[in-house]
Amino acid sequence: MRMKTVLILMLVTVSLASSNVMAEEEKSSSDDTNSFNLAGYVILGLALFGWGFFLFLLGNAIYQIVRKSKSPYVPINPVKCK
Repeated sequence: MRMKTVLILMLVTVSLASSNVMAEEEKSSSDDTNSFNLAGYVILGLALFGWGFFLFLLGNAIYQIVRKSKSPYVPINPVKCK
């Protein structure tokens, strides 16, 4: 439920930002020196969010491996061969 809400909010934010950028480009088409490319910043933000998520998963996996390696695995009921 929470993930759906975040995705909907991101979609609304991107759509509003892109409509504002299109309106600004139409208004100031002659002034290209001070153009503010919001779409580029939105894509950059999404990329940073994706990399942050990837690095979080990678760090969490390394943490789990280190935590498990400190205490060796001891089976409760080991299988014995006759």
